[in-house]
Amino acid sequence: MNLEDTIYRRQSIRSYDSTPLDNQTLDEIREFIDNAKELNPNIRWSYEILPTEDISTMMRWKSPHYIAIFSQEKENYYQNIGFIFQQADLFLQSKGIGSCWIGMGNPKNYENPDKNQKPIIIMSIGKSKGDLYRERNQFKRKDLDAISDKSDERLIPAQFAPSSSNTQPWYFTHNDEGAYDLYRIKRGVIRNKMFGKWNRIDTGIALAHLYVANRDSFKFYRKDNPKELKGHFYDGSFEI
Repeated sequence: MNLEDTIYRRQSIRSYDSTPLDNQTLDEIREFIDNAKELNPNIRWSYEILPTEDISTMMRWKSPHYIAIFSQEKENYYQNIGFIFQQADLFLQSKGIGSCWIGMGNPKNYENPDKNQKPIIIMSIGKSKGDLYRERNQFKRKDLDAISDKSDERLIPAQFAPSSSNTQPWYFTHNDEGAYDLYRIKRGVIRNKMFGKWNRIDTGIALAHLYVANRDSFKFYRKDNPKELKGHFYDGSFEI
């Protein structure tokens, strides 16, 4: 299965076979991540694939490996991480390997050699104990009209993107340049504490789906003076 097809079949896996992946598979994962497209190439980021014992997580379930992800704190660094590692998520699942973004977890017994990078998020990976894929009709997603100012089938890949607690924080508008502006829903104080930074990763995840579906034409940029949209933050613009 290729990456674009995986967009419409993937699901977050929370039940894993405890058997570790072999070294060749782990090397293939590293090679893919090392060559993934970046949203902002001016940000230093890194990752480490760690065993269960080197991860602290509040999840009751475990996986044999976790990807611990780090980044500099620069403009749209959360979105950049979501963009890069959702490509990895699709790659993993296209190869029959389960994965899941985990906000409530951190590496332990591992220190990033770059002191300017901070832990951002982790991702579980391993062989799924159950079904790895689902059918399109099993996704619970907002209607296309609810995430865009115009009904536009080119945005369907973003519609299928995963998000923190399925909050689906993205909203797209069609701009005067024939491209798109991406906005993120503002939350109240309590919900912003719960989902604020994760929703920034989520919009990067949605952009990754649009990139994978439009590799030859995708272009991301940020405007200096974007249009304001009530109840939303501006997260960038793109062509597809």
